[in-house]
Amino acid sequence: MDWLTGYVRTIRQYLATPKGCHDAKDYGRALLYMLLTMVGGLALLAGLEGGALTP
Repeated sequence: MDWLTGYVRTIRQYLATPKGCHDAKDYGRALLYMLLTMVGGLALLAGLEGGALTP
């Protein structure tokens, strides 16, 4: 379990740096855009005539 503690400590140290903080924000924003795109695509498919998401 010591290896997990080491990973967590390393990630926390990286996120404490200006570059790490900037990278985390960029990755978070990219993840949000991907999720919104997937939800929008599903909403578009569900709204099509006949409801493409229903069997």
